[in-house]
Amino acid sequence: MTTTSSTADKADVLDCGHTATPDTVGTGSVIDPRTGATSCYPCSDERERVAMTRATTFVAYVSTDGDALTTWPGGHLATIDPADTRQTGRRTYTPSGGMWTRYVWHATDLDGGRWIGVNGGPGLVIGVHRLRVCTWQTEFGNGRGPRYCHRRATHAGQGGAFDLYCRTHARQVFDLYGWTTTALPPRALASLTA
Repeated sequence: MTTTSSTADKADVLDCGHTATPDTVGTGSVIDPRTGATSCYPCSDERERVAMTRATTFVAYVSTDGDALTTWPGGHLATIDPADTRQTGRRTYTPSGGMWTRYVWHATDLDGGRWIGVNGGPGLVIGVHRLRVCTWQTEFGNGRGPRYCHRRATHAGQGGAFDLYCRTHARQVFDLYGWTTTALPPRALASLTA
């Protein structure tokens, strides 16, 4: 998406059916580079959230306080893990001998999908990719909420594209619920990130 700001009249209706979103410069709108369609920031944010649910890689921004992945206008896409919000980054060397500070971010989107990406710090653009971990939720039993199994997925479930299970939990969902799963082909397994 391409974002623009102009001093156009607020009464102008965009292709999404809304007027342009006011911002600090004038009025802001988003232009789809493929179709040329214009939309306000909230409609654009919603389209980005939907696109993220179908993607395996995605480009977003880390919020300036480091607690969320956002769209360019600042719409919430995913929540960054609390442990990553306190990181100070690691100094690392580039192949040419330069040095930069590297931040690794783990995040959970609104549908429970797990993401990981690396960038130069809060407030900057980041390319993230979906983690293909077992989606089985395990209970701590000590009052804390459930968490992901985090083992490498080897079986696809029936629920959707990202309904994946490790070998142990694939057997368990069949025993408990009668849900059948199919083993992922070897080529797919090689491309999965644990």
